Formats: sequence, structure tokens, C-alpha cells
Amino acid sequence: MSRLKSIAVIGATGMLGTPVTNILKKEGFVVTALVRDPAKGNNRLEQSIHIQKGDLKDKSVLKHAFENAECVYLSLSTSPYEKNKGFKTELDGLRNVIQAAEETGVKRIGMLSSLVKNYEGTDWWVFDIKREACRILLECNIPATIFYPSNFYENLSELQMKGNRILLAGEQVTKSWWIGTSDYGRQVAAAFRQEHTENREYAVQGTQSYNFEEAADIFIKHYQPANLKKTKIPLWILKVLTPFSKKIDFDYHILYSINHFDESFQSEKTWKELGRPKQSLADFAATFS
Repeated sequence: MSRLKSIAVIGATGMLGTPVTNILKKEGFVVTALVRDPAKGNNRLEQSIHIQKGDLKDKSVLKHAFENAECVYLSLSTSPYEKNKGFKTELDGLRNVIQAAEETGVKRIGMLSSLVKNYEGTDWWVFDIKREACRILLECNIPATIFYPSNFYENLSELQMKGNRILLAGEQVTKSWWIGTSDYGRQVAAAFRQEHTENREYAVQGTQSYNFEEAADIFIKHYQPANLKKTKIPLWILKVLTPFSKKIDFDYHILYSINHFDESFQSEKTWKELGRPKQSLADFAATFS
């Protein structure tokens, strides 16, 4: 089996999809990004990446995007508003991708999932979707590679930083093995360079474990553009507000799960096969200077 060289990316303009897509290009792949907003794609992605407009609901567009792709990478997420809607991005969208990939001869499908979906302390519908998506992909006729992360450094800079504040909700009683998208992107590229035809699954973790507050302290210490402060919000406040907002309900459940998920280190195989992470959280924060 020859090494895969061309790849179609779905979810290329998201917080996690953009850096991975750009790294795939820098690692030598011919990249096609299927995006709903081409202007956003042109603004966020490397100029040499081919951008095609489309979405997961249109199988004909997917087939066109996959015509010259040996592999497909999915960086999808479930919207807080999808619970009672007909089309589920991570399920119906994935089924459309698999069908289009089978009809165009794609050799491998890679997908970003979640390590925290294994948390058993909640019956949250979003985790049900993520677990079902993994089952569907692993049972399809195309070899699959699934990546399972918990916390990315970018959560601090993109999601938790509001002005000059780092927002923290509740107390994380366990710790997460944080990693940056620069290291994760290189692991994705390494996975698609492998020569094999079976399914592969990889935990995605960094070299140090921190709870949210420890991670925030390190980020604040090494972040130079502004004098950041922490703001802590009791998680029960979000819980009280969940009946009034699907977004707050979504945030509450993911934060509760991360705060209580007992994450063990599981990345020995990942590091051996895809490379050991190099960037520390302090190094990541310093890049903003």
C-alpha cells in the first residue's frame, strides 16, 4: 500500500480543524477543504489549499470533493441545538461522508472524537452521538483512524479567555493531559502516512497533566499581551440556568464531565507510532508574545 498523499478535510475552519488542516499542507499533503463559507476558508487556511464550498447534507458535493482524495479527515462537532433536529452532524453527516467515500474510492477516513465521551457519570445525549459515530465509522467498509483527545491548549485562548479574564467553571477534581494543536496536527499527518489497512484508534494527550486552574495559572504566567486574571464561576450557577438555554445546558454538561472524568494516561501507543508531543503549555502561551 502506497502512502496517502491527498486528503479532503471537513471542518477545516473550526478552532481545531484550521491548525490541523494547515499542518497537513505543510507536511506535504495535497489538501482540499470542504467549507460552508469560502471567505472564512480563504482567511484562515494556507493559500495553496484548495477550497470547495459545500456541506455535509449534499452527497453530490461530497463526492466531488473526494474525487481526487485518497483519504478524508473529519473535525466535526455537535451543535447545542441539534438534539431535537432531524439532521445530526456527527451521525447523518458521517453517514453521508462514508457513502460518498465508498463511491469515490477513498482509502482511509480519519475522525476527531473525544476521550471524555467515555465518562459514565452522565447520560448526556451528545456523548451518545459521539459513541455511535465511532461505532459507525469503525464498522464501515473503509479503514478508519479515530483520535480521542480531552483538553487542548487552545481551549484557554479561544474559549475561556474573555477580554483580560480566563473563565473557570466549577472545580476540576481530576486532571487532563493537555496538548496543543501543533503537536496534534503532526500526529494526524503521521497517522495518514502510515501504510496499513486496519482500523486504528489513538488517545491524544500531552506530556503533563493539569486541572483547569493549574493550566490557567501557567497560561497566565507566560501570556504576554495582557495582564490576565482568573474568574471562577460555581458550576451550580450554570446548572440552574440550563432550562433556559440550550447553549448553557451544553456548556454545563461538557464542563461537568471534564471536571469529573478520571483521565488516565493512555498515549504510549500514540507517541510510539505518531510521535511524542513537544510543545509545553508555557511554550504555547509564550507564542502570543
